[in-house]
Amino acid sequence: MGLEHNTDTAHSPDVAEMRALYRAAEARAARLRFIIEARNLLDTHAFETAAPEVLSRLADFAGASLARLVFPPVQGEVPVQLMIGQSRSPENDSILFASEDGSDLSLTLIGPSRGRAIDADDRQTLDVVAGQLADACNLERQAAENQALLGDLERQRSELAALVAQLIQAQEQERQRVALDLHDGSAQLAAGLSYRLQNLAARIGEAHALKPEIDQLAALARQSVADLRAAIADLRPPELDDLGVAAALRTRLDAIDGMVVIADLDVRADRWPASTGIIFYRVAQEAISNVLKHAEASRLIVRLFEDGERQAHLEVIDDGKGIGEVRKTNIRGARLGIVGMRERLALLGGRIEIGTGSSGGTYVRAVAPLQQETLG
Repeated sequence: MGLEHNTDTAHSPDVAEMRALYRAAEARAARLRFIIEARNLLDTHAFETAAPEVLSRLADFAGASLARLVFPPVQGEVPVQLMIGQSRSPENDSILFASEDGSDLSLTLIGPSRGRAIDADDRQTLDVVAGQLADACNLERQAAENQALLGDLERQRSELAALVAQLIQAQEQERQRVALDLHDGSAQLAAGLSYRLQNLAARIGEAHALKPEIDQLAALARQSVADLRAAIADLRPPELDDLGVAAALRTRLDAIDGMVVIADLDVRADRWPASTGIIFYRVAQEAISNVLKHAEASRLIVRLFEDGERQAHLEVIDDGKGIGEVRKTNIRGARLGIVGMRERLALLGGRIEIGTGSSGGTYVRAVAPLQQETLG
């Protein structure tokens, strides 16, 4: 009688083991789904809205009746805590889980010890979600701190703009005072001297020996009057107050003789904030003065415009001997003028670039943000 061997029975898998593996896989999938849902909640909602919901789900996941989340203190303040649920039987409840991830944020789950046991995999899941809560809390704190810093920065910027306006106003008031003093004092004296010398020359007649010398003195007096009037106009040109920086610059450029002058002045500059217009006029004034005094140029180009990013621009370009040659001659006034231009632009948070062009000459390029400060 032969022995029969049932291969199906020998090689069939253990049903109980298969069921255990299936349940374990389902449990891992549920834990992973729980972690992902908690992450999505924290990513898509404000922390103050998402935290209670995540905390409630943590309590349900662990079978806890009470969940407590303690936030780290801010600048020495008392720690704040968020609680979900309540302990139904304090005498029988115990701590089911307490986070130990090393962060300042503390998560504690409290419930009946006779309830469902929290195994190692469950604890790992709770640790992961507690870490997500801690990360979200830190991001929220950082965002709040950054917002506070931005607010402080904006306030400081506003205060600085006000101080800049006050400083520029004080400078311009002093210039106006000096111009008025010159007009009422030295200019009147020089004009009176010129008139009296001309009158004296007319009285003594052409044959008098002192006639040529008196004529020279009268000419010097007239030149002094012209120089004083030019200085008064430079100190505080009336066009700057009445019409704006573009109009004032055009008046300044129209007075230049012996040089080809190309002026490209955007009329929008006349509507710039007062302090911006004043500083750009002063920078242009200094740059043009340097060209006339030191460059030995035959052509001058001045551009004034506003770009699409609300920035003011000034360009002064000449075809003279270049800034390098001016530096070699060690002209003290030119160096001081460059320093003055940089300091004025710095008041507006702007910058200035000075260099030699590819075909010679010198370029001055200034740029500054167009802020809303006003002189008042």
